[in-house]
Amino acid sequence: MWAVQYHRYGDPSVLETEEVAVRKPKPGEVMVETVSSGVSAIDLMYRSGKLRMHGVGFPKQTGFDVLGIVRESRVPGLKADRWVWVVLDVEPLRRRGTAVQYLTVGSERIGAFPEGFVPPTEAGSLPLGSLTALRGIRDGVRVHYGERLLIVGAGGAVGLAAVQLAVALGVETDAVCGARAVELCRGLGATRVFDHTTPEALEPRRSGDYDAVLIAAGNGRDWLGAARRPGRIVLTRGDAWLRTLPAALRARRRIGAIAAGHKSAELTELAQLVAAGILRPVVDRTYAVTDLARAHEEFGKGGTAGSRLICHTTP
Repeated sequence: MWAVQYHRYGDPSVLETEEVAVRKPKPGEVMVETVSSGVSAIDLMYRSGKLRMHGVGFPKQTGFDVLGIVRESRVPGLKADRWVWVVLDVEPLRRRGTAVQYLTVGSERIGAFPEGFVPPTEAGSLPLGSLTALRGIRDGVRVHYGERLLIVGAGGAVGLAAVQLAVALGVETDAVCGARAVELCRGLGATRVFDHTTPEALEPRRSGDYDAVLIAAGNGRDWLGAARRPGRIVLTRGDAWLRTLPAALRARRRIGAIAAGHKSAELTELAQLVAAGILRPVVDRTYAVTDLARAHEEFGKGGTAGSRLICHTTP
């Protein structure tokens, strides 16, 4: 099978498509034929060597999440031809990734769509971002019906999923994003949307009007004044949380950090929301898997209005 791998840390040019052996599933595992996936910040951190928790030695594979079809199953109740999501955890003892033709994983990494449901290819852009958003809303800011939530960095994969999930909960949701994503966030149900480059974005920064603030991108220090004291402010990246912590302590604000995790039940819950039309993928740019290096190169350069989708056509 094909797999996108790298033999040293570096810029996107280190990514290579190579032939590797297919691993057959053991009891409790399934083999998934992959269809599409997303690109996330953690993919770039692994590849560049900024986060060296991806197995020992080389080659290492890239990719953290994927949409695919079960081709062989040794899991009771999970039959072949079922559509699933897979999200990997931080795996210090493994070098695997999701930019591969076939992926063999345990059932704890699987989120299953309803039997008979065929998700769109674009759904491969959702799993990691929506799982992070769910954790941020449910376990982080713990926002409820009737409360006010501000989502900062709403134009990316996490932010757009968070807008949809919060609106579905009946939460009054405002969004801060780039100019390209303003109408997109409004269309997903955000009450007020602020272009972060305009003077109007200063209003929510200093307002103290929000029950909770979820920061998916941007400088966390800028948004400490948006929440009511003492604050329910959560950042979706641990490195951003560390940079914001000193300012939060000086301002006497409580902040936390949240990670996606990989609970199968949560991933299945989100897949059910996709099938119900409550959560939908929003794709900004689409790449062939043979163009994955360019997707890495262009990721995170601003002007985001949706996810990066990687289509796993045979190289």
